[in-house]
This record gives sequence, C-alpha cells and structure tokens, in this order.
Amino acid sequence: MPPLPTPPFHPLPSIHNLRSIGTHPTSHPSLRTRSTYVYRSASPSTLTPTDLHTLSSTLHITHVFDLRSAPEIAALLPLPPFPATPAIQRIWVPVFAAQDYSPERIAVRYKEYASGRVEGFVRAYADILAEGKESFRRVLKWVREGEGVGLVHCTAGKDRYVGVDSRDDGFWRMGWRAVVTEADACRTGVLVMLLLGLVGVTDEEIAAEYALTAQGLEAWKPEARERLKARGMPEEGIEGMMSSRPGNALMKGSADYMLATLEMVRQRYGGVEGYVRDVLGFGDEDVETIRRNLVEEALERTL
Repeated sequence: MPPLPTPPFHPLPSIHNLRSIGTHPTSHPSLRTRSTYVYRSASPSTLTPTDLHTLSSTLHITHVFDLRSAPEIAALLPLPPFPATPAIQRIWVPVFAAQDYSPERIAVRYKEYASGRVEGFVRAYADILAEGKESFRRVLKWVREGEGVGLVHCTAGKDRYVGVDSRDDGFWRMGWRAVVTEADACRTGVLVMLLLGLVGVTDEEIAAEYALTAQGLEAWKPEARERLKARGMPEEGIEGMMSSRPGNALMKGSADYMLATLEMVRQRYGGVEGYVRDVLGFGDEDVETIRRNLVEEALERTL
C-alpha cells in the first residue's frame, strides 16, 4: 500500500483518515483555506496516548466535534468516545437523533448507500443536511468565534448489525444479516462541503477532497476484515464491503456523489451560502466572519 500524501494526510497509527481540509483555492485569487485550522478523521476512540499527544502538541487541536449518534457511542463501550485529556475539549453534536438509528431507519439509509447510484447518495445526503442543522450550526458558530483548532469526525468503519430481508435486491444476499457501515465520507463529508463551499472552493475541488476518504481508510481494511470475520459475516459479504470495484459505494467515496450533492444544494437552497443563511440562520456579518476565519493568504506555507 503506497504511503498517504502529506499534506493533506497526517498518518497516525491509532486513527485513520486524519487530514487537513486546508490549502484549497478559494474564489479569491490570493486566498486559500487555512492549512492548520480544521481537520477531519475517522473515529478517534482508539487513540493511543502518543497519538493523542500529537493531536494536541503537534497539530494543536483544541476542539473535537463528534457527529455520532448516542447508539453509535454506546456501541463503543468500553472504549471512550474520545480519550480524556485537559488539552482537548470534546463537543458532542450528533447529526441524527437516537430514534433515527432504529433498525428500520438504518436499513433505509443503508439501501441508499448500497445501491451505488448517485441519486441514492444524494437522497441520503439531503437527509443529513435536513437532520444535521443543529450540529452544523454549532460547528459554524465555533468557526465564527475563531478560537483554537478543530477536528470533526463521525464513525468511519464502526459496524452495526441489522436484520434484513434477503429477498431485497438492495442488500447483499447474506441470508439473515447485513452489516451497515457509514463511512467518514457521510456526515463529516457533508460538513466539510459546507465549510469549503462557503469560501468559494470549486465543486470539483470539494469532490476531490471528499474522494480522498477512500485512500484514508485503506489501512483500516485488514482490521475491518478480521472484525467482520470474527462476527460471522460470510466471506462474500466481506468482499462486497471491502472491494473497490464499481458499485461498492461504502468504501469508494466517489467524487460523483459529492458533485451531485452540490447540485442538489444549489437547486434546493440556492447553494451552500443559502443553506448557511436560510437553514442555519447566519446573517451577513456572521457569514463574512466565518469566511475570514476559514482562509489564509495563498502564499503562506504553514504545513
């Protein structure tokens, strides 16, 4: 497996897909997104003390925004949501309420992802935008205040079992159970879309950033295979989840899904700024402050 490009990635042994959302060109020719301000990752629950120290002392992360639901966090036990440290404040901002993780709701959402069709992902991401407004508002308020350095994350690889009807062509034909995996490219990717879109990063650049998750999660695959095998998942199901072949939406993170989602945001909200103003409730001064805090001079080399 080739090494991850640095930047944007910051490879650490105990956390996958850790990367900055900085250095992207914006609509202003002399400005780019700040290189050491907002990071994204998979679940940080297994962070070692050494890697936790790196987050606080090397990357200077001060705030961690956890987008996971209560059932997801409960399923981690005995692992903590985030290792306790006085240097970093964990802020819980769940996108979905607990009732949205009933087996019925999980199954519906999984069908959207597993279809591999662009329209399925767009519907699922529209759901995230509708349900996640309080979460996203909280993160953007933090950006507006301009204090510290942030890490945003959801699950990326935490598996949950849900019974499904094996006659349903939208699922792997595994008989009595399927594994539902919501990759980092879901809730975190939608939030990053809002941050980048608000400062005028192009659709193509946002989609390319989103697609990096497939690289970032590559090292997680062997661990995931063993976990799923230990839990009795058939080999064909494991292969279906882990394969990068066309049609496997869960591990792929296709740029096409994000491009179509951005088009949906334009049609439904008038663009990212329309969503931030009309749904999240930020005014002119707020938007300009958020934009100012997300960018830096393009000639600066801070990484």
